[in-house]
Amino acid sequence: MTARVAVAWNPSGSEVVSLENDALRVSLLPEAGGHIFELVDRAAERDLLWHNPRMSPRPAPYGAYFDDWWSGGWDEIFPSGDRGTLHGELLPYMGELWCVPWTTESWSDGDEAVILGSAFGTVAPARFERRLSLRGDEPVLRARYRIENLDVRPLPFTWGIHPAFAVTPNHRIDLPARDMLVGVSSDPSMGAPGQTYRWPHLPDATLPSGARDMSRVRPREDAVFAGHWATDLQAGWLALTDSAAQRGVAIVFDPGVFKHGWLWQVYGGWRGHHHVALEPWTSHPQQLEDAIAAGRALELGVGGVLETEVAFVLHQGLPAVTAIEQRGGTILVR
Repeated sequence: MTARVAVAWNPSGSEVVSLENDALRVSLLPEAGGHIFELVDRAAERDLLWHNPRMSPRPAPYGAYFDDWWSGGWDEIFPSGDRGTLHGELLPYMGELWCVPWTTESWSDGDEAVILGSAFGTVAPARFERRLSLRGDEPVLRARYRIENLDVRPLPFTWGIHPAFAVTPNHRIDLPARDMLVGVSSDPSMGAPGQTYRWPHLPDATLPSGARDMSRVRPREDAVFAGHWATDLQAGWLALTDSAAQRGVAIVFDPGVFKHGWLWQVYGGWRGHHHVALEPWTSHPQQLEDAIAAGRALELGVGGVLETEVAFVLHQGLPAVTAIEQRGGTILVR
């Protein structure tokens, strides 16, 4: 099968736009903040994204509280993560893009299928564009981004890509980091806020080894959650692998743009859910004023543009990921 586009409508009457080839299927809802609700490994017939079992995706009013509307899947967080202000005006929690409608165009020439989506900030005078594409039968979803400052002033921002993945205790997280920082934690076994450690060994005096392997996903019954920062990524990738099935996904990005990774690890302790979000971030902290104060916010000058590409790469035959190599247009997962 060559790459193709499909447009349909769900039972609630919302437009659904999809890309598909023999390896992958990805589907999004333009009017619900460009929300990507499906990323299917077709060989395994497995949707890699987590879905909130108590909530379906639907458009949210501007300024709504993200957590109370979150159906899982993949969203774009811009121009701030936590609630912030820009030029004296309040920004919603998790930014503006998830709660505004997007416009999309889609096409296929047989070899490549494309969904070009875009949205405008409400408080932030910015245009955000995301070009999703599949080529032939490659197991690679490419997301080409373009952010343009439409203001007569410089535009400071933080930006994170927020995909939540379905997990089991067979899953493991891999990333090229040394230093980790605990941002939030529900339990001492997930660290204490402000604590630092060397990946993946979090000190834990309750274990015989004296350390907990944070690369291993815990069962839902453990009823804990945490958010940890990878503060010094040595390369631009994050990976999640089902070690039993030896299948998984790697997110590959420019570490000059996304310098940090946020690991949102929910093992039953937050609203009863079980998932892991692996998030490339331009900045930490996520909150705009805090990132500015730390000297880590990005800024676009008047008329400035940021362009970058991120790839979601399926891999198989590996119990873990140790490296990503890029050779020309080919991405190799090791």
